[in-house]
Amino acid sequence: MRIAVSYNNGEIYEHFGHAKLFAIYDYEGADVTRCTKKLVEVGERHGHQAIAELMRDERVDAVIAGNMGGEAKAVLLSMGIVPIAGYAGSADDAADMLILGQLPILQGEGMCAGGCTGCGECGGCGDSGCDCGC
Repeated sequence: MRIAVSYNNGEIYEHFGHAKLFAIYDYEGADVTRCTKKLVEVGERHGHQAIAELMRDERVDAVIAGNMGGEAKAVLLSMGIVPIAGYAGSADDAADMLILGQLPILQGEGMCAGGCTGCGECGGCGDSGCDCGC
């Protein structure tokens, strides 16, 4: 299984749509000791579609990010990639926990809809909702 995690200095980056880097973990079965990790830069790609296409090109099965809006989740799902949002902390630990079935799936977390969850980069958050599509 291949898992991508929005990445910044070893931590889960808070915002899927603004991530500059993803850590991609390639696991052999459910054995966390048999995993390779590589860092992939987003580069000149902009927007959810382009980043989702990068995830597809990297043959990722799931993406973990701190925050992810409905549009980003829909694009990933349309490509057969499972979007997982609402987490902070160690990227390595989150990927391992997902493989081991220990990462709780949070319902409705990590989405900008009627106000952000604290990503700090949403220009339109608040009472008017979030127009960044994070």
